[in-house]
Amino acid sequence: MARTTQAAPSLESLIESEDIGLEVLHPGGLEITEELARMCGIGEGTAVLDIASGTGESACFLVDTLRAQVTGIDAAPLMVDRARRKAAERGLSIVFEQGDAMQLPFPDNSFDAVISECTTCILDKHRAIAEMVRVVRPGGRVGIHDICWLEQTPERIKSKLEELEGEAPETLKGWQARFEEAGLVKVETADRSGLMPLWTKGVTKKLGVGGQLRIFGRVLAKWGLRGLWQVWQSERIFESRHTGYGIIVGSKPTRRDAA
Repeated sequence: MARTTQAAPSLESLIESEDIGLEVLHPGGLEITEELARMCGIGEGTAVLDIASGTGESACFLVDTLRAQVTGIDAAPLMVDRARRKAAERGLSIVFEQGDAMQLPFPDNSFDAVISECTTCILDKHRAIAEMVRVVRPGGRVGIHDICWLEQTPERIKSKLEELEGEAPETLKGWQARFEEAGLVKVETADRSGLMPLWTKGVTKKLGVGGQLRIFGRVLAKWGLRGLWQVWQSERIFESRHTGYGIIVGSKPTRRDAA
């Protein structure tokens, strides 16, 4: 999922500091990556920036399947190393860099599309989306898929997830408003909330009993019983009826749009 360094016990800290045996770290797998790519107009030759590129699985998919030109950036050295090895093993030309999503090391108007998968909710959303807009060219698209609170979610649930994981999702309408506030136009959304329960079940099945026990042991070794309790609380929230998921895509205005 998201990429930032956290010393406190959390699922995010575990994912970015340990290889837990999963290559795709977001709900919906590569199917939602492909849907996001379609909504962003990504195809052969499209210059794409993948923010929080993680293990590199999505970047490899976009290059191998859609023939895009992809640059990946991630804050976690472990993820950058894994992504570089993966691309090399598959014979794919992809640049992976370590960097800060809220201070991207690229000039203005550098990419045709900028994407981020299940990460923006853990960042300073105003700064992160502003940086995405800055580095995409006029007429290019910014797209994310991320956790969305369902309407009427109690504030105590929202506060608890932010306390545990540092994550502050929006409702789907809230994400749309964030994009529009950043100056993006023609903002489209797609509700994919049904992916959350499928994802949690799929991860459990993928890991199997052995994988779950290994994760249990790593959490216990890193953070003790307190860590286990906090990770369990996070899992309960992600599996709850309040937690949805969505795709949000907007276009950077051109002079014609401004006129």
